[in-house]
Amino acid sequence: MNFPFRRAFCAICAVAVLGLSGCSAALRRGVAGLLGADETYEKEPPQNYNVTDDQSLYSDGDPDIITMYLTVGRGPESEGTDHTWEEINSHPLSYYAELGIEPYMCEALLQIGDEEGPLSGKLGHGEVTPNATVRLRGAGASEQPQKSYRIDIKKGKGSWNGQKVVVLNKHVADPLRFKNKLAYDLMAQIPEMFSARTQFVRLYVKDASEGGDGLFRDYGLYTAVEQVNKRYFKNRGLDSGGSIYKAGTFDWRRHEDAIMPATSPYYNETEFEKLLEVKGDVDHTKLIRLLESINDEDKPIWETVNENFDRGNLFYWLAFHILLGDRDAESSNYYLYSPQGIDRWYIISWDNDGILSEGYRKLRNENYDPAWNHGIFTFVSSSLYERMLKDEKCRAELDSAVEDLMTNYLTDEAVNSKAEKYSRLIKEYVYSLPDSANQRVSKTNYDILTDALTDEIERNYDAYKRSLNEPWPFHILCPEADGGTLTLRWESSYIYSGEVHYSAELSDSPDFGSIIAEEGFLSETQLKTDMLPEGQYFLRVTAFNGSGYSQSAYEYYLTETDRTALGTVCFYILSDGTVRLNEYYEE
Repeated sequence: MNFPFRRAFCAICAVAVLGLSGCSAALRRGVAGLLGADETYEKEPPQNYNVTDDQSLYSDGDPDIITMYLTVGRGPESEGTDHTWEEINSHPLSYYAELGIEPYMCEALLQIGDEEGPLSGKLGHGEVTPNATVRLRGAGASEQPQKSYRIDIKKGKGSWNGQKVVVLNKHVADPLRFKNKLAYDLMAQIPEMFSARTQFVRLYVKDASEGGDGLFRDYGLYTAVEQVNKRYFKNRGLDSGGSIYKAGTFDWRRHEDAIMPATSPYYNETEFEKLLEVKGDVDHTKLIRLLESINDEDKPIWETVNENFDRGNLFYWLAFHILLGDRDAESSNYYLYSPQGIDRWYIISWDNDGILSEGYRKLRNENYDPAWNHGIFTFVSSSLYERMLKDEKCRAELDSAVEDLMTNYLTDEAVNSKAEKYSRLIKEYVYSLPDSANQRVSKTNYDILTDALTDEIERNYDAYKRSLNEPWPFHILCPEADGGTLTLRWESSYIYSGEVHYSAELSDSPDFGSIIAEEGFLSETQLKTDMLPEGQYFLRVTAFNGSGYSQSAYEYYLTETDRTALGTVCFYILSDGTVRLNEYYEE
């Protein structure tokens, strides 16, 4: 072997390739080496892991409304699909939770098409065997006469728009039937937020589980919403093996009795998932560190936010839901996400059909409009947001996000153009069978509610600004009886500057037509009065400051004539002299 010749030949080839390709300007200039004699070996700074949504996903070119055909049938018992379509639709999800069993499901063939039938090149075209399973989804939706469904496409059977799980939401509680899609489409334009792909769907179902007549039944309009799961993150080029939690009823407090390492002998998955459903890594160490930092009163919350969250994502998410009046977002309807090896958490919205509901609430009860339902007060019951909203730096960053959203993303043009388009597309479905049987407003009110969406955002913005000057809401406590004295009690309110005072009124009627005791300027959070005889009584407390801003208590009383008495509790003096507070249910 002639190794010297081989090495010389390789070197000549390498120089020739480099010269032809233009890869080394240094060699073309005749420089002897690739590095300079005075090379410093300076290095680039470390690059951050870029965790952002992929906005290109939201322009896939699908028609505004697509048609899905779902043929359902019994599968093998070994796969848990040996159920009829009637069985699937007969029980709400609470039924299965009470029994401690998985929801029934059956086999299905999902096909994508148009009103003429399945389309060539689309999922399920030309197939005759099952490619999916189907079951109910959504605890609340499963209680409705029209159900929502989850369709899982089987392994090796393809996908739809890169998704293996197809979630079809009926949104019966939304009289417009498009607000969830509106929210996601608005989010898709905001770089700091994560959205999800949505699609209006007309669903036809053929029941082959009990030897049906072979006809497809019209199930009306649905919204397909991309599931936030591991594939969701893969589709965005993000780590899918990190920490992913879905908020059930979560207030950001530590909850040591439920949130603990999965390796703990006291760990109870059921108790854990009452707060947060585990959708990713089962190592909860990072989550526990986060909650301990949030609830450490000795540590400034700004430090916690700066160290643990992507601030842009957190503050834009909070600003967005304040401006859209989404009360549910404080404790539920979102996901927490943190990639592996990154000490940063992100919030991803889920199920936004409760946005912009003030107009519909007013149609149902024009008297129900407490101040604590607006502005920052929709978020002050949570440990994280309460501490953030009491911090000057956090409020400044939130205010910057609010102003940017109002100026650039939640404009009248941006919202109206989408709302008008959706209304034109789907109104004929909403007011045709089968959906018209469960529609909640008239066609006239549908148009009124659609036209008023931008006005509601503007009112929410004004309420946000106003709430920065108002006392915070508070709870009225159960009165205490001590011998011949009755002590009326309530929690302290909070205000950014100045002092808070209280007015308290005691009456034996919810309209306070007759006053038993009252004080109009109290510094303390109690009022003592003589013991009362057996009977029903009402206490109303209002907080106010020196600038003329006031705030009612959280409690309210709904009278027999459906009038809402705000800031009021009902209590009873019993025959033995004890006091019982009337049970309170928040809407």
